[in-house]
Amino acid sequence: MTLRRATALALAMALAVPLPLGAQTTGSTRLVGRVPPAAQPAIDSIIAIAVAESLPTEPLIQKTLEGSAKNVPPDRLVSGVRRGLLQLRAAHLIVAEALPGQPVPDAHVVAVAAALARGVPEPIVTRLVTLAPTEAPGPALHAVADLIAHHFNPDSAVDLLVEAHNKGLRGMRLLDVAVAADHYLQRGGGRTPAEALAHVRAMLPNVPPAEAVTRHGTNGS
Repeated sequence: MTLRRATALALAMALAVPLPLGAQTTGSTRLVGRVPPAAQPAIDSIIAIAVAESLPTEPLIQKTLEGSAKNVPPDRLVSGVRRGLLQLRAAHLIVAEALPGQPVPDAHVVAVAAALARGVPEPIVTRLVTLAPTEAPGPALHAVADLIAHHFNPDSAVDLLVEAHNKGLRGMRLLDVAVAADHYLQRGGGRTPAEALAHVRAMLPNVPPAEAVTRHGTNGS
């Protein structure tokens, strides 16, 4: 059974089990009056499940508030929050496997869930989290999500980021790597994503900050 199917099955089972009254009202304080009445019970139940599983609830609350502000229909709003729960659960499993026997940091879970929501494949997410499990994974995950969104091959993109990390680039500097690759590609001239990645790889670890790339272009462009 795949992780996606397993989490979906677990959610279906959890939603079928009556929750204690205290758990059912979790999150309602911030959402009362700000969520369509038709969606409120289901969303409260989803948030209560997250609390029961020690998952961070803030992403679910924010997703609810953003959807409500955009007048998303109740059924779509509930579906979106439910997807958020599945992503948080999958993220928790990924981080727990990367940090065996250690507490699972909420910040790691939130960053991984955000990457999954942006369409980063689970194997790519897992590879970046396990690369340096004690480091905040947000920048690396954001970088690979940006590259994938700009049509870079996911495996090739993560290979570049892993090499950059191994050569000493950490945190926000990994975002500089993604910006440099995208900028080189966007300058035209028939360049391909593979050529852009190769160009940036040849620069490692001397990739300029994103501000310099945007202002002046990458070397050799």
